[in-house]
Amino acid sequence: MFGATANEPDLLHATGFDAPDPVGAVRFPGGRTLLVVGSMELGRARRQSRAGVEVLGPAALGFEKGDRAGPEDLLAAALSREGVADVVAASTFPLGAVLALERRGVRVAKAARNPVAAEREVKTADELRKIRRAQSAARAAERAAGAAIRAARSDARGRLVLGGRLLTSERVRALVRETLLAHGCMDLEGTIVAGGRQAADPHESGHGPLRADEWIVCDIFPRDLRTGYWGDMTRTFMNGRPSAKLRRLHRAVADAQRLALSLARPGAKGSDVHAAVARFFEESGWPSGRDATGRPYGFFHGTGHGVGLQIHEEPRLSVTGGELAPGMVVTVEPGLYYPDLGGVRIEDTVAVTATGCEIL
Repeated sequence: MFGATANEPDLLHATGFDAPDPVGAVRFPGGRTLLVVGSMELGRARRQSRAGVEVLGPAALGFEKGDRAGPEDLLAAALSREGVADVVAASTFPLGAVLALERRGVRVAKAARNPVAAEREVKTADELRKIRRAQSAARAAERAAGAAIRAARSDARGRLVLGGRLLTSERVRALVRETLLAHGCMDLEGTIVAGGRQAADPHESGHGPLRADEWIVCDIFPRDLRTGYWGDMTRTFMNGRPSAKLRRLHRAVADAQRLALSLARPGAKGSDVHAAVARFFEESGWPSGRDATGRPYGFFHGTGHGVGLQIHEEPRLSVTGGELAPGMVVTVEPGLYYPDLGGVRIEDTVAVTATGCEIL
């Protein structure tokens, strides 16, 4: 493994060390883990790393003070010292590190499946507590966003106004960030606050004034600044009165989410949960497809994804989703999107339990 833990969560999971700059690690058959860091990080790495992780710095690897040794050189030297001739790495392993290892005679192969990512799928009790903490921040931010939208009034043009100023997507996002920071989290990937036609694009972050009588999708996914674990929650708000069709749209998504929650349990396949949601929408009169320009409409994303040290990780509730097991954490987030209506998405993060799932 190689990189900064913000980009390579396998490193954080395997070593317990939160590295702002690239470091290297190797796990040997049998579970022994070796972590190599620069001199500046040596003391902190030894204090912070998990029990049993062996931490080495430049001096222990034969580098003199003043030697220009990058983190990939330290990893190569450590493997050379151990007599390692072959390693496997994930597809994200960087080219520079591959070349440094090969210069020292270490062959690098791509792992068929990342073993660390696989073990990350089932969360420990401690990991569940960390995800709950991030999720509680998301919940607080959703409440703050909903309160602002509820308190606004519409002007003559149907735009929402709060405190004498237009209530925009940007203003609500700023409120969300302020709330998340107060809970020790940040929305590093960017909160979605998209109203009306903008909400018909699931990953449109939203911009400009929010309007009355339109659905407003608010998707908040914070990362806990202390633990590195993520939360994820979406609510769809409206200030005003929905038309009959907009009301039916929201009800269909809410019903689909309840269906998915009832099916997410040990032994169920994520692909089957997703298929059941897609079938429900079609049978309820909410078709999916593409328009003449190729733009998709209806339900065209997965029903859910894993959450942990990454905002999107395994397992999945999608066409490729495998079997669920107790301790897995996934989002359940069906949505419907039509350019003439906008979009609705409702999302909770759940833990699979022995008998079903629990909303976190």
